[in-house]
Amino acid sequence: MRAIKKFLVMMFFISQSINANACETIGLNIKFHDLNTKIHVEIADTFLKRKKGLMFRKHLALNSGMLFVYDYPQKAKFWMRNTFIPLDIAFADGTGRVVTLVQHAKPLQHELIDGGDNIKYVLEINAGMAKKFNLFEGSMLEHPIIQLDAGKFC
Repeated sequence: MRAIKKFLVMMFFISQSINANACETIGLNIKFHDLNTKIHVEIADTFLKRKKGLMFRKHLALNSGMLFVYDYPQKAKFWMRNTFIPLDIAFADGTGRVVTLVQHAKPLQHELIDGGDNIKYVLEINAGMAKKFNLFEGSMLEHPIIQLDAGKFC
């Protein structure tokens, strides 16, 4: 009986790590009314990954971005210090709904960009791509990590 319990616990942890890895390889869907755009995203879901973000990079592929995932909704402020790529930045609540969109954030700026309160997700993409991706205030970000937070699994 003890061996069965150990086996079940081990299988649980293995399946959770597989689910987490699967979440990182699936694209992000941006939905605005009947329009859907899928892009590739890197996930920044730890303090260190969020702290580094896209700093020191010279290039971001056109149909990609970085999705910042916070442990709980909070006030979110970003800056462009050490960021060489101009960005559009979308701040979303716990459901993935974009509540603030900042377009054409200038590289290397030290002024804080205020995304608002109760922010759980932040999406950074190349500047000028928001319209192409149907990314507006009110758009929905759909990704397995967002659904995981809602109690669903990948």
